[in-house]
Amino acid sequence: MKMESLILAVDIGTTNIKAGIIDSGGNILRAKTSELEIERDETGKAEHNPEKLFSHFLSICRAVLNGYEDKIPLLVLSSYQFGFIPLDSDLKPLTGLITLLDIRPRETFNELARKLDFEELYRRTGAPPLFISSLSKIYWLKRKRKEIFEKARYFLSSKDYLLLRLLGKPFTEPSIASATQLMNVHTLQWDSYPLDILGITETSLPEIVPSEEIVGKISPEVRESLGLKRDVYVLPGVYDGGAIGLGIGAMGDSVGVMNIGTTSMLRIAYPKPVMDKDKRMRFQSYYLCSNKWFIGGAINNAGIVLKWFRDNIFDLPYDELTSLAEKVQCPDLFFLPFITGERYPEIGNIVSGVFWGLRSYHRKSHMIRAGMEGVAFTLRMAFDALRENEIEIKELRAGGGGTKSPLWMRIFSSVFNMPIKITECDEPALLGSAQLGFYALKIFKSLQEAREKLVKVKGIYHPEEEMLEYYERRYEFFKYLLKSLKNAFKKHSQL
Repeated sequence: MKMESLILAVDIGTTNIKAGIIDSGGNILRAKTSELEIERDETGKAEHNPEKLFSHFLSICRAVLNGYEDKIPLLVLSSYQFGFIPLDSDLKPLTGLITLLDIRPRETFNELARKLDFEELYRRTGAPPLFISSLSKIYWLKRKRKEIFEKARYFLSSKDYLLLRLLGKPFTEPSIASATQLMNVHTLQWDSYPLDILGITETSLPEIVPSEEIVGKISPEVRESLGLKRDVYVLPGVYDGGAIGLGIGAMGDSVGVMNIGTTSMLRIAYPKPVMDKDKRMRFQSYYLCSNKWFIGGAINNAGIVLKWFRDNIFDLPYDELTSLAEKVQCPDLFFLPFITGERYPEIGNIVSGVFWGLRSYHRKSHMIRAGMEGVAFTLRMAFDALRENEIEIKELRAGGGGTKSPLWMRIFSSVFNMPIKITECDEPALLGSAQLGFYALKIFKSLQEAREKLVKVKGIYHPEEEMLEYYERRYEFFKYLLKSLKNAFKKHSQL
């Protein structure tokens, strides 16, 4: 086996970290997954401890590297969007790593909105109004944590922080920077308009480097900590949803990809940025890599809804939750699954979770199924927005932990009225990062070639004909319910 034929890929999600060794045939030779702790309190805080995160990163890398210490030339990272951490002049964290589940920036979001022309910002950055973006978090720091804002030398994302620890210098890449609302999606450079609003300059932000180009070597200190026996280079990679998209075949023509993890997305790799022609700005136009933009929408609440059922409500493992949901239908019970707020623009950031139609005869099985359907209805709204903008999706593929539930995949397929393909690889984020790595190592001439060689479909879920009308009626009522409750959400947020 050639040394250059192996990749170490690491994926940092909001609730899990994964690492794997992948060969040039797309085989995952070893992989590990571990849960990440999120530090929370009653203020809406939801942070990763940066030291614990990096320690966890080193630990999981050591676990998969055992026996491969002299065979890995390249490390490829993927990480969640909307992570945010300010650092002082000594490059030390001033807060925890604020995740996308943190709702504290809502405190100042309306004030920020009065200072910004969000339509202009959308045209520049491809990102609609979001209280979880770095833009909103920096403004929140400036207004509510002024002492931290004034000490801050750099504002970094989750991946930027890891690159700093690996390389000794802060870098970012366009797919992560796309979600900050600070990068111009047309030029792939920091944009002066939002920076001027915040009163900062691009010197407070990391250098933007291409996702698919090697940026440096792992520092000697980290190399020794990992037990590596040779120099290992670092490829910035893309964000976690982008890596999953690549891993399930996003580089194909007119292929829509869904990730059903803690959060969820529906996107398509497109040759240019596209903005919603509707003033609601319902989808994002993020950059992916290799001159492709990742057009589509994302929602906060997907797998985290089942995790909430598991940990906070029913104390049941995932397989029992879905087994219960399999036994029922719930035509008179709905769940708006917004337990962590919601980033999808048409819904808004002040929403919360709501069961509608509860009766004494409803059991946990009905509630679980309503939750699963609510997630599918929410993501369907992004699908409809793309179609209304003449962005055609001819094929739909799915990845992420949610694909392990056949029931949920049948629900998604019927709600979307499209077949959904599931690929062979159980860890598409790792495979997607490996594709970038092998492309950077010139093992493949293009990412399209990497897709053709490495991505294989193992199954397909078809819409259930007898359920199509049922789900269409439920979807329409779900939208009606959401629209009808908007004023109630607003008043509730002011209590």
